[in-house]
Amino acid sequence: MEQYIPLLVSALGGTVLGPVVSRLVGGSGTGGVLGGIIGGVAAHYGANAAGIGPLLGDTALMNHIQSFLEGGIGGGILAAIAGFVMKKKG
Repeated sequence: MEQYIPLLVSALGGTVLGPVVSRLVGGSGTGGVLGGIIGGVAAHYGANAAGIGPLLGDTALMNHIQSFLEGGIGGGILAAIAGFVMKKKG
């Protein structure tokens, strides 16, 4: 169970930041939440695949903060794309 905690924290980061970015670009909140979750987990996997280690420090708290920020960035990017695609017309 412990190996899933960084993924959950990344998804939480995307869920928090995704809708905000999506609404800023004129998209829907639903697209922001879904884009945030998927983008947050994808950003976490991408950072691990790229070999990005603990940039903020090697303590548990800093690792969780880094996972949250990775998820927020990835979720915000994917939510912005989803916001453009699902933008209300009119």
